[in-house]
Amino acid sequence: MPRRMLRLVRYLFLSGYSAFSLLPFAWMLSAALKRPQDVLTVPIRWIPPVWRPQNFLQALLEPRFAGENLARFMANSLLVAVATTGASIVLSTIVGYGFAKFRFRHRDTLLWVMLSTTLLPFSSVIIPLFLIIRDLRLVDSLWALVVPFALTGQSIFLARQFTVTIPNELIDAGRVDGAGEMQIFIRLVFPLLGPAIVTVGIMTLLMSWNLFLWPLVVLSSQENFTLPLGLSLMGLGSTFLVDYHLWMAAATLAVLLPLMMFLLLERQYMRGLEALSGLKG
Repeated sequence: MPRRMLRLVRYLFLSGYSAFSLLPFAWMLSAALKRPQDVLTVPIRWIPPVWRPQNFLQALLEPRFAGENLARFMANSLLVAVATTGASIVLSTIVGYGFAKFRFRHRDTLLWVMLSTTLLPFSSVIIPLFLIIRDLRLVDSLWALVVPFALTGQSIFLARQFTVTIPNELIDAGRVDGAGEMQIFIRLVFPLLGPAIVTVGIMTLLMSWNLFLWPLVVLSSQENFTLPLGLSLMGLGSTFLVDYHLWMAAATLAVLLPLMMFLLLERQYMRGLEALSGLKG
């Protein structure tokens, strides 16, 4: 009986905490569907008295973001996120395979050095990173948002952790059959890395989709702005009034893609996190 009561209390606490954490998102969605005069009413009216789903289309297409529309910023973010995620999946699985299945001098030391880079706050590397991007002549281009994050220590470590679990006998059998290392990776190893691929993909997509500080530093043209930067321009150059209903509609649209990705791939994402939870090999 005490164990059941403890479990019940635990579930009640977690349910209450989850509901409390979702309150800002519930208010955002409610405000996105309201008329301007209904957004800031006190007390809060969670159910809109008049439903306005057209707010989403208005926020997406009208040039309320310093002369640009949200669709332009969303397209930029989508392009950057897809390119970064694709590059991260390919590069991290290849490098992770090398760390997991090949023995070379200082392998473990190099792995830990790469992993330790994840402990550095991003603000501490902004200046050297900007100088590198400037020398590559990528400043004020979308490539400047892709190249620095196409391969990270965290994605390499995750891919390596999952590759360790693949039996060496499978790889040896491929070598006996005369397959080259890239053939073994593409035909045997890569198809077995589904959870790791999904986890790396979701983590990279979320990171790329939510970036604000780095695009703020490296981009200067408004037409190249990504979604977080674009949202900060709401109402500039048009009015002194803040259209909260449209701002919340734009913020809701910004949340949809990562939320849908997570809901569709949740199971494999959690399996990938399990591989990341401990050292193997």
